[in-house]
Amino acid sequence: MNRRSVLASVWMASSLSLMVLAILEISFPSTFSLAFRLESLLPYRMQIGIGEVFLSALFLWPAWRMDPDLSGRILETAARLGIGGMFILASWFKIQNPQGFALLVAQYQFLPQGAVNLFALFMPQLELWTGLAIILTRWNREMALLLSAMFIAFIVALAQAVWRDLGITCGCFEIEGALSKRDAWISLVRDLILVWPTLWLATRPNRSLIGIWTKRPAP
Repeated sequence: MNRRSVLASVWMASSLSLMVLAILEISFPSTFSLAFRLESLLPYRMQIGIGEVFLSALFLWPAWRMDPDLSGRILETAARLGIGGMFILASWFKIQNPQGFALLVAQYQFLPQGAVNLFALFMPQLELWTGLAIILTRWNREMALLLSAMFIAFIVALAQAVWRDLGITCGCFEIEGALSKRDAWISLVRDLILVWPTLWLATRPNRSLIGIWTKRPAP
């Protein structure tokens, strides 16, 4: 590995670390507490997380300039593992408690009442198997498109909840407390951030995670 590749790897590692921290700050401000501790100084808890997203994107530029092929491979690997893992984690509690998830879905006042229970049974399974597939199979484009469609559906549902002042959370990672009024727009901002790398994955060639590092894409 030459000097430019080493430097590109350092920039990519910094960028990805900032992105992970940003998502944690935005999603769990009371647990990953840098923004939480400064809440009294900031109008919104998520501002530090959003700043970290922009800084993460800024760090991508020198990495791509130094070694675009290596940077793309690193980013694709991290995005598939991170987004796939997030959907697997998000599905787990819903599969274990479909009744609680159905109550959560009903908060959105978005689906017909008769479709809520069916959605609560179907969606967690779709999240689980799509998350596994984008990590374990070579069907990267198809799974990324499916995950992007889910993100867009979540964004639409959350946006209408914010517009109607329902004050709910998305319930992505918990059921307990999800019926209380919280900042629904925090979840909306997170999904708006994450949909972009997911859409980018849909432009990458179909190949396994191992294939990212052993095969070059066809010209």
